[in-house]
Amino acid sequence: MKTQESLQPLPFVNPTLPSENDEGGLHVGQVIATLRRRLLLIVGVASAITLAAGLKAFTDTPVYDAKFEILVQPDSAESQVISSLDETGNRPTSRQAVTPDGVKADLLQILASPKILEPVVQKLQNESPNICSELLNPGAEDPVIDPSLSEAEVRRRCYEAMVNNLAITTLAEESNIVQVSFRGNNEESVVKVLDLISEAYLAYSLESRQADIQRGIKFVENKLPDLRDRVSVLQDQLQQLRQRYVLIDPESKGNELSNQISAFSQEQLQAQVELEQSRTLSSDLQGQLSQLPTELAASSALSENPRYQNLIAQLLALDGEIAQASTIYLETAPEMEVLLEQRRNILSLLTRESQVAQRQVGGQVRQLEVRDRALQQTLGSLRADVNELALVSRIYTDIQRELQIATDNLNQFLAKRQLLEIDAAQREIPWELLTPTTEPEPTSASLPQNLVLGAILGLLVGIGAALLAERMTDVVQTPEELKRITGFPILGAIPNNDSLLGASGINSFAVSLQRLDSAIQQNQQNQDINRARYKDIDAFSEAFRSLYANIRLLNSDSPIQSLVISSTQPGEGKTTTAIHLAMAASAMTQRVLLVETDLRRPRLYQYLGLHHSGGLIDVISGDLSVKEAIQRSTFEPNMFVLTAGAIPPDPTRVLSSQKMQRLMEQFQNSFDLVIYDAPPLVNFADAYLIGAHTNGMILVSEVGKLRRSALEQGLDRVQVAKTPVLGIVLQRTMS
Repeated sequence: MKTQESLQPLPFVNPTLPSENDEGGLHVGQVIATLRRRLLLIVGVASAITLAAGLKAFTDTPVYDAKFEILVQPDSAESQVISSLDETGNRPTSRQAVTPDGVKADLLQILASPKILEPVVQKLQNESPNICSELLNPGAEDPVIDPSLSEAEVRRRCYEAMVNNLAITTLAEESNIVQVSFRGNNEESVVKVLDLISEAYLAYSLESRQADIQRGIKFVENKLPDLRDRVSVLQDQLQQLRQRYVLIDPESKGNELSNQISAFSQEQLQAQVELEQSRTLSSDLQGQLSQLPTELAASSALSENPRYQNLIAQLLALDGEIAQASTIYLETAPEMEVLLEQRRNILSLLTRESQVAQRQVGGQVRQLEVRDRALQQTLGSLRADVNELALVSRIYTDIQRELQIATDNLNQFLAKRQLLEIDAAQREIPWELLTPTTEPEPTSASLPQNLVLGAILGLLVGIGAALLAERMTDVVQTPEELKRITGFPILGAIPNNDSLLGASGINSFAVSLQRLDSAIQQNQQNQDINRARYKDIDAFSEAFRSLYANIRLLNSDSPIQSLVISSTQPGEGKTTTAIHLAMAASAMTQRVLLVETDLRRPRLYQYLGLHHSGGLIDVISGDLSVKEAIQRSTFEPNMFVLTAGAIPPDPTRVLSSQKMQRLMEQFQNSFDLVIYDAPPLVNFADAYLIGAHTNGMILVSEVGKLRRSALEQGLDRVQVAKTPVLGIVLQRTMS
């Protein structure tokens, strides 16, 4: 017996539900499988279309095709210039310009217009009326025009029929060569129509060229007076500007003002230097005269004064005489008094001379200040003239630029008028017929070509029909599709073996397991058992052994002790899978309990040949004990079975009861593996209630029978209930 432990479900595996993009997408493997299954439909559709194509090749009236090529010369440089000028004579913007591609597209429409082709139709009516009859009655042996139709109506219908059989294309995207082809039931009619069309195109090119030239001349003549007036107005403005400001060229005037400003600035700088020197000299002279005796002043203004220096020399000589006389005479002596009087006179003269020098320096300062102010005023006036000249120069430049543009436009229009007049005098056809009308060739497809095209088209249509039929079928067809939809791993694939259903089939399965056990025991010393020696052992038995081994490998750390076997919809073999999995596990020395929880349709006792005296419902109600209700399988000694018993009125209430949960814990503690055979997922909640208390759920599915909508509904409920899903078991696969 196992120790008491709580259930440990495996982590919940979130199914990958199909999105809208997944539903609409195509997978290569899925497409290949679909084509294999729908091969008969593909072959049938392809055969039918191929046969129809072959019959069409026999019954089609022969159609002839011919063509000619014409070189569409681009517009001349003159007409391009004229057409590229707007009404003001200026170049248009990029939005106004016409692209070459646009011109070519318009030209192709013009070539198929009634303006050009209706004269061709009229010529056909006059010269070859039978051609219009053939166009209006294609394939008729003796085409006749309805006499009740008017001539205008016949012409209109003939034009429409001609356009329908006419193809006008260019050889390349940037090519100027136009290819014109026409098809009809009569070779001569095809050649006749193309010859008339080529003549009409050449005539149209000449007329269009002459019309363009005349329009260009008229346009130029209309624009010339405006251009001349514009040039005259601008010239008058330029003349008035020169007269008003007395200048010929603003640039030369500006250079002259710049030179004058430079010269006066240099002169002002020199005057300011001299003024500063004079001010310094005056200040120095005034300071010396106020602090020192007059004879001791040494200012440069005095040292450069000859009269002042002469008086200083006399004073020095007199001082020498006084010094010499003082050694002989007393100061009161008449001789000394004469000398001292002379000295006083000289000092008086020195004082007057220094004052004169001081006045001269002051006058020089005032003179330099007046000069500096005059220079400043002159420079200010010159700078004002420069500022005014800048504005005048801007106006002059604008007028000069507009005058240049207007003059260029006038000269251009005069030159273009002369060229257009020369072109108007010429009658050369601008377009050139490169390839005359070719010999008509039959274009009706031959029988082999029709059969090949029909087979290809039929194959494509058949494949499309097969894919459409597959899309409309609500059935999962392949294991790959099932795995892609669910996102769950495939744990095992059980081969199709209907002989193992029922009590006799289960008995055969038990015998197969015993034989396989015996073979393994005989080779237990050899790690590599040669299974080729046991070909008589049924692959059905080995499939369930592999399934159980894969289940055990899902979680090696915590072995799976309980699981639920269910399916999306009834009839997918969930009960058969539960029985055979229990037998395979018990054959591998595991104590296995198989519990029937499908209380709505209990059939386990029928498969295993057990008596139906009591079961799970009787244990929950207390009528039987667990030991009395569990029955040992007659095929495997380690396999025990608990049938459903009496059918309860509300199975969901029974399975969600506390008593049921306690029984499940008891079962897990008593057995190595507990397998619950549960009802399908769709329309019943029983499997989710049981799965929440186990290690997980295994879904049994049968591809080719499982409905996609039912699978998606079941996956939605699994996702909502958060029931752990271990994987998928495929039933009735190809062996």
